[in-house]
Amino acid sequence: MARSEKGTEYIKRPAPVNDEPFTSNPNKEYIRRAFDEPVVAQWFQRLGRPLKYLGLPAWQMLDIVAWQRMLGRFTGIERAENQQHLMFLNANVEDLEHRLYALYGNFDDILIRGRDLYGKTPDWPYDLINLDYFGGFLYSDLSRPRAFKKLIENQGAYSRSFLLIVTQHLRDKDTAKEKDKFLSDLGERLKGGVLDKKLHAQIDKIIAWYRDADLPDAARQGLYMNCFLREFGESAQFKVFCRPGVVYLGTGKASMIHFVTDFWFEPNIAHRATSDQSVLEIINLGLLQAENEALRDRSFSQPRLQLAGSKRANR
Repeated sequence: MARSEKGTEYIKRPAPVNDEPFTSNPNKEYIRRAFDEPVVAQWFQRLGRPLKYLGLPAWQMLDIVAWQRMLGRFTGIERAENQQHLMFLNANVEDLEHRLYALYGNFDDILIRGRDLYGKTPDWPYDLINLDYFGGFLYSDLSRPRAFKKLIENQGAYSRSFLLIVTQHLRDKDTAKEKDKFLSDLGERLKGGVLDKKLHAQIDKIIAWYRDADLPDAARQGLYMNCFLREFGESAQFKVFCRPGVVYLGTGKASMIHFVTDFWFEPNIAHRATSDQSVLEIINLGLLQAENEALRDRSFSQPRLQLAGSKRANR
């Protein structure tokens, strides 16, 4: 929001966004059908009502159309004005316009500031949040992690459990060396939770494996994202359940990674929640790869971490 010389507030419209129109591909469609939809169906059955949705569905709204029988009202965020117009037209064609609530702007900014470029606010809380965005997770200003943290805190403020689906490019701009700092902290945290110091060598080994410059960054990013979501979820009183990251080649052979994570709110506590899934289990999740209508393990696999004598802190 800006002000004129007379002090009147007005909306500063963004410069036109020259985003390429979103196009899906067989790998993405397979993940939506075989990996995501069964989990969405579980949430639909468990809650016993249509799921309230927030996401970046693009104008085609492929996930909304595919899952519409399980969805109620949905909020779509779009930063390109022409794409938002197409989204409204498509919602009309699919007879979904009465369920669509649209926000205009960059989703990071909307989550951090709490409103879009027209002052409209997200319709908190949500049951299903699907963030499928261009670019990676880490940039020099770390704005995207701050946006995710705000999203989780907002859900916690309403005591609302939710399913989070995230899709992003493997290529990021981690100029702040965030993942390297994370690995250092993770190693120290694990050592602090192990009574037998003879086992510290195993921890050093697996941290060194993740730090290896020759290792595909998918492994580091898979571990970082799951630990990040668990960390901030528990801080907001959620028990978090992570699944293996799924890597695949997207449109234009872009290297992508996909996460599906449960956040179950723990009522009647003032302290940090403790997930049933331990840090050790998250480290040992590994990655899956979607290719040719199938999910398979990646060609590389990390050393498995098995620590006897670990404290509850490693949960």
